[in-house]
Amino acid sequence: MTHRKPSFSIKVVQSIIVILLLLPLTANASFIEATVGTAVVDDATATYYNPASLTQIKKLQLVAQGSFADLHTQFTGQATQTRTGLTLSGTTNRETNYYLPSIYLGIPTTKNIFFGVAMLSNLFNSDTDPASVLRYAQGNNKVQDLDLIPAIGIKINDVLSLGAGLNFSRADFLLEPITGIPSLNIPDSQSHNESSGNACGGDVGLLLKPTPSTLIGFNYRSSMTYHLSGKSILEGNPGITSDHYSFDFWTPARYVLSVNQFVTKKLGFIGTVQWVQWDIFDKVNVHGLATQIGPQPIILQNASIPYHLHNAWIFTVGNNYRVTPKWVIRAAGSYLPSPGNANYQISTGDNLILGASTGYEISKHISIDGSYAHAFIKNQNINIANPINTIIGVNKASRDSVSLKLTFNA
Repeated sequence: MTHRKPSFSIKVVQSIIVILLLLPLTANASFIEATVGTAVVDDATATYYNPASLTQIKKLQLVAQGSFADLHTQFTGQATQTRTGLTLSGTTNRETNYYLPSIYLGIPTTKNIFFGVAMLSNLFNSDTDPASVLRYAQGNNKVQDLDLIPAIGIKINDVLSLGAGLNFSRADFLLEPITGIPSLNIPDSQSHNESSGNACGGDVGLLLKPTPSTLIGFNYRSSMTYHLSGKSILEGNPGITSDHYSFDFWTPARYVLSVNQFVTKKLGFIGTVQWVQWDIFDKVNVHGLATQIGPQPIILQNASIPYHLHNAWIFTVGNNYRVTPKWVIRAAGSYLPSPGNANYQISTGDNLILGASTGYEISKHISIDGSYAHAFIKNQNINIANPINTIIGVNKASRDSVSLKLTFNA
């Protein structure tokens, strides 16, 4: 099979490549840190959220945390193949599961210098019904991401602390889109696109304590670029394989500001504002994709997929109340505008997340925290028109997440 470049618009592959990392980056599946104040957490998780907050650790500390989130979407509408006029209409349900295990180590070395190490993993999979009306626009996918983060926090004085960290990351993608033209008796074919790549980024932060009851934290996290490469295989008779499948993917930069104000020894209020630079997703260039155009299997040497995402502000407000010296309860709400562009992706709408968390000190060495959150997601009107598909409808969604954290102090 010869490699060739099609003469029509390269946007044809837009319908079989989907955004994979939007929700893991915005879901905050662990609502514990959100209800504490994302940039002013007071334990070893500061290694990730704001390394300047490592200076609040009193002793050697190990934190093990696991989070799970489930996203349910329901699309109602129709998808029309531009070339054949074939229209599929109805309702499609889709489930996406997220697993986020992580571990953090905080190490006070001197009175003013603190080190931290974190290892975070993001695992998620999403499955599409083979009979779905969106089966040519949404495919099965699986992503595994592992981050290793060393960090340092330095206490300048009783008011100011500074921190910085590096993020070394590896990601593995498996995308399995479906192509086919039932009206022309061209059966469905599934492709398997496996790729992996590394990325490196960093973050800096500061922590201010102007009064004993006030904490102000700021953290900047840089964007990261993954150079993913691997193999693209199209099943069928004949099938086709590309050993030069590759594309770049990003995580967006974000700026986080948190204020934690205690009004009494038991009651405190939290506010967090984040700005996320989603417009780094303008378009994705895919190389060496094995796919099918009509009955013809081909390898696309270059495919430009437009995303045109929007930058977004994220707001969180909440409170914490210490019921007893060992027991604390927290509640919060977050508003997350959707960065998606419904003219290019089957995206979800804006999120309102309500949740609560609680922590209990079992002993002077062990404490436990748990959280639950539910996302109320605004319905999103979808209106996509590209050279291969026209998709019109409404996408509904909801998400639930739980998290459990164990903290061990020396």
